[in-house]
Amino acid sequence: MRNKISIKKYAALLAAAALGLTVTACSVPGEAGTARDSVEAGGDSGAGTESEAQELPASQEYTSVDGTYKVTLLEGLEQTDMQFQVNSSMMALDGDSGRKSFSVISLGSPKGSIPGNPASVESLEDYADHVSNLALDGSGVTVAWEDGEAETPEWALRCLVREGVAKSGATRGQAYAYYVETDEGYYSVILVGRNEDVEDARKVFALEVLEGALTARGSLAFISGMTAVLNTMNGASVVETVRAMEEMGADESQMETIRTQSVQALSDSWGVEDAAGLMERADRLINEGHNQDALEFLGEHGGMEAADRTALEAGLEGEDEETRNSVLAAYDAWAAYGDAAISAWDLSRVGSIMGYGYAAGYCTYEEAMDKSLEAASKAQSSFASWEDFNRSYLYGYAYWRGESLDDLESSAAERMGIVETLASQTNGPFSVDWNMELDREW
Repeated sequence: MRNKISIKKYAALLAAAALGLTVTACSVPGEAGTARDSVEAGGDSGAGTESEAQELPASQEYTSVDGTYKVTLLEGLEQTDMQFQVNSSMMALDGDSGRKSFSVISLGSPKGSIPGNPASVESLEDYADHVSNLALDGSGVTVAWEDGEAETPEWALRCLVREGVAKSGATRGQAYAYYVETDEGYYSVILVGRNEDVEDARKVFALEVLEGALTARGSLAFISGMTAVLNTMNGASVVETVRAMEEMGADESQMETIRTQSVQALSDSWGVEDAAGLMERADRLINEGHNQDALEFLGEHGGMEAADRTALEAGLEGEDEETRNSVLAAYDAWAAYGDAAISAWDLSRVGSIMGYGYAAGYCTYEEAMDKSLEAASKAQSSFASWEDFNRSYLYGYAYWRGESLDDLESSAAERMGIVETLASQTNGPFSVDWNMELDREW
């Protein structure tokens, strides 16, 4: 194949999905954990007699930047990584001079944090459709996929194989895709290239899901945890996606589109027009934010003098539902966390606004992360655990929206469900040690 899967195009699509909403996060490459599960989808990957092993192409293991999975493929491929958030990343592998038209894209993520922000993924087939479309769109390569056969390993819920002829103009080649569903996430590997290259790769191909990936991760993973709910809703991190696009050499038109969108978002949603305004707004979130407003609002409605929550509810009978919900959310937060009340809601958004500031050109990556680290330090000093931070965050969102967390149809309840899902993940964003020492790692 003359044309390869376009990594720049893939990154641009993910960035566009993220930048449509107010979200940012960042992560740091982690050390590979212990191999928990593996599946070999091609040959015996080296098993058998010595003569049989010598007939296999030279192979190499490639580990994702977040340390959550690795793939075994042909030796000497050039690896490029994109981190979306904790335990969600893409790994692109390109052939050397001898395999110029061979490309691989692999992806691993929790089910609730699929990059590209699909509207709905209810099955492994839905996931496969989404990933293949996202990976190939704009690459100049088309594939007519047909389902193949593969045995589901014991540790997985399902696996799916698709094969097809890859076309790029008058050139033909081969495509092979492998998808796996586990209890918590999805993993995919897509191979495209000349027939002989894809066939060689399939002989040594293996996928392994790793555990213990976050044990050695530091401040960047902590910061990512603070914005994990928004990352999950949007499927990517603004600051890390934009940074990866720059490192991958995305063209100026793509970067200009992102800058324009970010400038508009900061102006419309935050009233931020320049670098000074960005820093001023971030400092207000860290030091006052909606938390100060909520405490004053609670005081105005007698919440701090009420004998208990029941008495406060009785005193709010004449108020509209939105006001009642906001007052009660502020009261619950104040009763649980005192003056810190809903400050987690403010602190979680520092990374968001700084991510947009970086994308808009109002600050450097280092400045964005420095301010996010300041917010993380404030969070640690204000709350004792991820559970407390997330509860304060939910109270803050409910206050801001005028909703009740008990209303299962509300957006506040939806966010509560996301928190619960993330908290249940083995290598999820809240498995990071809350009491870790926060350092400047960039």
